[in-house]
Amino acid sequence: MKKVMAMLLAVVMVFALAACGSSASAPAAATEAPAAEAPAAAEQTTAVEVEQADADAPGDAGFEEIPIFEDEEAGFINVNAVYFQPVPMVGDQTIGTEGFNMHIEADVSAMENDLGYGVGDWIPYLTIDYKITASDGTVAAEGTFMHMAASDGPHYGANILLDKADTYSIDFAIHSPAEEGYLIHSDAETGPGGLLDDVWGDGPLTVHFDGWDYVPQEW
Repeated sequence: MKKVMAMLLAVVMVFALAACGSSASAPAAATEAPAAEAPAAAEQTTAVEVEQADADAPGDAGFEEIPIFEDEEAGFINVNAVYFQPVPMVGDQTIGTEGFNMHIEADVSAMENDLGYGVGDWIPYLTIDYKITASDGTVAAEGTFMHMAASDGPHYGANILLDKADTYSIDFAIHSPAEEGYLIHSDAETGPGGLLDDVWGDGPLTVHFDGWDYVPQEW
């Protein structure tokens, strides 16, 4: 009888020790994985994703543009001119950099208008003639810009050669997009309210800038 009682007591002690062990281990498991760590990890991931998004965002040129002039106005068009190193271009033709020492651009955007362009939008289908005149009155470069795009968006530009330091003037003549077959709805229901001839009826819009102090660059 004593042996039976001893065996029963031993079994009871084993179960009691097992219960104590499982209840003691629960707080330890909670300590190993605190809930506060989850938000920190989420915040770290979000910061990395935002940094990556900023790096991939369009609109960053990735090269230095040197201003010629800023915010000149022609009709409803805002015009900025910049230049930088000559660049290769490809489309229906291939243009290299040999024989040129700069790429010059006319960046155009719409101001308030009734022709259907959004304010700040780039304006397509324009023909823009440029002329660069030296201080002695001679024409240093002239031509017509081509339509193209770079990493910072579409623009009008050309590779040119301008190899003498001087104070130049620059002229842009901006022709109506009607010359490229661009149309405007003219009915009252769907039209934007204005017509191209309302702006370009007397010929191209013009921008003239004096005082471009240019020094040839070593790219």
